[in-house]
Amino acid sequence: MPIYAAVCRALTEAGVPFVVIGGHAVVLHGHQRNTFDLDLLVAEVSLAPVRAALQGLGYRPYFESEAFLQLTAPSFLPPLDVMVVDERTFQQVVRSGESRVLDDEQILIPDAKRLIAMKLHALKAVTRARREQDWADIVGVIRATNQAIEDTELREIIDRYGPSGAFTELRQRLG
Repeated sequence: MPIYAAVCRALTEAGVPFVVIGGHAVVLHGHQRNTFDLDLLVAEVSLAPVRAALQGLGYRPYFESEAFLQLTAPSFLPPLDVMVVDERTFQQVVRSGESRVLDDEQILIPDAKRLIAMKLHALKAVTRARREQDWADIVGVIRATNQAIEDTELREIIDRYGPSGAFTELRQRLG
């Protein structure tokens, strides 16, 4: 039974552009791993209609900051986290995004390099509980998409968005 389609359809019907990020984007890039919750990226200008569309499905906010909206799900839908960014950042991700299908719905995911940047940025939070999963996702996406960490653009992303020593850490993890 498709459980993600309802969220995608509700946002599309509300005219809200969104990008699927997190574990589902990692899987859709070809790195197999288990994931259930749905992570979305939206522009801050879209936050009110996003909130309204999701509350219409029965989602209820339990944490909100400038950058995140976390929602509890009704029993028949997946847990949902929404990352909120400025319009410029959102458009950069959209321009380089890649179309995929999730639960028979056409969606957009970040290209491999933008997804790696997001995962690296998450690693900068020293209290991040899922650090090993983030490293595994980064390595998995690099391998699944045949990225070369010596590539100039990817190296700049690693240096800009990753924690101190990220390039060395990745070289070790990649063998």
